[in-house]
Amino acid sequence: MSRFRPARAAFVALGLVPALLAAQQPAPRDSAARRPARRDSTRIQRLAPVVTTASRYEADARVTPRRIEVVSRAEIDRTPALDVVDVLKKRAGVDVQQYPGLLGGIGIRGFRPTVGSINQRNIILFDGRPAGVTNLGMVDLQDVERIEVLKGPASALYGSTAMGGVVNIVTRRRTGAFTGDVTAMGGSFGTSEVKVQGGGRIGFGLDADIALRRLDQRDDLRIGDGNVFRGLLGGDQALKLYPGTTRPSRLVPDTLGDGVTRVFTSQAITSGTARVGAAFARDWRADVRLEAFGANGIPTPGDLYQAATAFPGNGRKDVDRTGVSAEVARQAGTWRPLLRVYRTEERQGFFNRPDTGRFVNFRGNVLTDGVQLQAAATRGVLSLVTGADYARTRQTSRVGTFSPDAQVTSAAAFAEARLADVDERVTATLGARVDRVTLDLLATPFRPDVTPGREAFTTFNPNVGVRYRIGRGLVAHGTAGTAFLAPDAFARAGRSTVVSGGLARITVGNPTVAPERSATVDAGLGWASRDGAVELDVTGFATSVQDRVTSTRASFAAGTRPTLPDGTPVSQVDTRVNAGTASLQGIEWTARYDLLRARGSTKSLALWTSGTRMLRARELSPVVTVDGTPFQNRPDFDPRQVFGGVIVGSAATRTVYNVADLTALGGIEYDDRARFRLGLTGRYVGQRYDQDFSDFADISDIRYPDMLVLDLVAGVRLPRGLRVDLLVSNVTDENFYEKRGYNLAGRVVQFRLGAGF
Repeated sequence: MSRFRPARAAFVALGLVPALLAAQQPAPRDSAARRPARRDSTRIQRLAPVVTTASRYEADARVTPRRIEVVSRAEIDRTPALDVVDVLKKRAGVDVQQYPGLLGGIGIRGFRPTVGSINQRNIILFDGRPAGVTNLGMVDLQDVERIEVLKGPASALYGSTAMGGVVNIVTRRRTGAFTGDVTAMGGSFGTSEVKVQGGGRIGFGLDADIALRRLDQRDDLRIGDGNVFRGLLGGDQALKLYPGTTRPSRLVPDTLGDGVTRVFTSQAITSGTARVGAAFARDWRADVRLEAFGANGIPTPGDLYQAATAFPGNGRKDVDRTGVSAEVARQAGTWRPLLRVYRTEERQGFFNRPDTGRFVNFRGNVLTDGVQLQAAATRGVLSLVTGADYARTRQTSRVGTFSPDAQVTSAAAFAEARLADVDERVTATLGARVDRVTLDLLATPFRPDVTPGREAFTTFNPNVGVRYRIGRGLVAHGTAGTAFLAPDAFARAGRSTVVSGGLARITVGNPTVAPERSATVDAGLGWASRDGAVELDVTGFATSVQDRVTSTRASFAAGTRPTLPDGTPVSQVDTRVNAGTASLQGIEWTARYDLLRARGSTKSLALWTSGTRMLRARELSPVVTVDGTPFQNRPDFDPRQVFGGVIVGSAATRTVYNVADLTALGGIEYDDRARFRLGLTGRYVGQRYDQDFSDFADISDIRYPDMLVLDLVAGVRLPRGLRVDLLVSNVTDENFYEKRGYNLAGRVVQFRLGAGF
């Protein structure tokens, strides 16, 4: 049982302020308010719709059964952030793994954050199509219009890797008069940034958007040492744990790095996007978009706990990403067809010897391409979207291969219907998708031990949702659905044979390995005042994960070893089986109260909070062994025979790594809509568990302490379209991390000057 922490309780209580204020909000007295509403009170025209396309068609996020949080462009501008990871962790309450040196990933609803893999449990989209991004540190913000975060299973819409949810990054698409903005920023650690972006009509019936960015951080980061909240939260110590042993848990200091300048943390980034579009024929439109991101020689610091050793782990890397997409769509009429083709390539090269900058020890890339064909229609109370997707992701390496080259291909058909009565009192959705997934293990340079192979499987995933307007602004909503994650190609189709000392060590894919599967149910209540000054939602969710993939091994001692057809004795065979499960349960909330809007003002003074309380995040990992007795001394041994000897034993239960028991966001923001804006926001992250490699002689699990970080933004609008902003990240200069040993920057102060045209 966790101890009571007063500071933590106080912060959570503060997050409930908007709810308490809302409960005291007086009912409207005008006669119109007392009349039965002919439309949903959450859609009174005084409330601007929050348009989202994460469900593959345009819809108001407030009237869909799914939980969709939208981070607007205005909220992005009010958030001190260098990339999408920063915005998501500060505005969407996701779990994060983030490192210095442009590396980060997220997790949603208790699924572990993942970085650098094509097999992730949350799908990232650009404008509704797969982004092909394994590292969110390579996605910046200058042309982002909004970020839509769909929480919950979405394989019925997008296939594999959509178990925890969807992050849809929607880019700007301006078609009116050409407008733009030039921004220059300077601040801590010798940082400067210049951004230019603009969009609108350019003549000849064309419109366009363009955005360019250059960031230079010339000095290394300094880790914080103010630690006001670390002291209040009792965060000076972490807890080392030794599951499966009799060793007692013990507290260890968690103050390493206080005030230290972290070497190998400078960086320089160049990025840009361009779009050209045109309307043609009648109601048809075509758009082509290009994107590029590049950062060469980026320093990547090693684990802070190894900094004083002979192997500090410091290195450099080159990272770049390019992409192109083209789409043709009809903008009006009953049916709205859309055809989109896309290709994105992400390339990374790592150098493990900083003193010889071009010594390459790994270089690889991820190539994603595909086609989306869909049509959406609305007729009366019925809306329908249906279509087909083809997607291919190829992960390859050219130098210093760690893992075999592989490819995942999916061909799918999907459909979703939305039925609503005339006044949208009841809205129901029903959708499903069939995926035919093909896994290819490819011939790999520098890996002659790898034998190419191919396996395929078919999976079906449904989703259903209901939203019911109870009345007086109160709404109930719920969804149920399944999702899946395709196994990696090596687990199902691979074979590798390494002969050393006359003995063969074999890894063989198991063609019976099923995709990881999940089933999720959520239900919640929401309420919004007629004037939009108050919005609340509380949602509970429960997810069951089955068929997690586990490694197992058959070992053969001298005198019992089977032999291959060529006479080579076999010492061991490694393979994969489905043997693990997980249970994820929690409560999400969002709340917002605008004190000035409630009084009819055009100005805004808003209190807001959102977050997730995990009630359960447990993995069940059985001990899986192989009984090799039937295969001892067998001639002409086929390694696939070991599948029949798999034994699933007792299971150990552990908390899911890198998932906080409580994540709470909140703040107070003022905007007079004319000249001034001011905001103070906070992010609290509760206890998380992880593996601890800070001491290789004492490897264990570890429980991170709680942390709280505040940000401040203040801005003033000047004549002639000028703006000046002060952005302060980590106001109290906390020493904090998302991954222990890879501590992030302390207080960061930036000044930003912008001019519109």
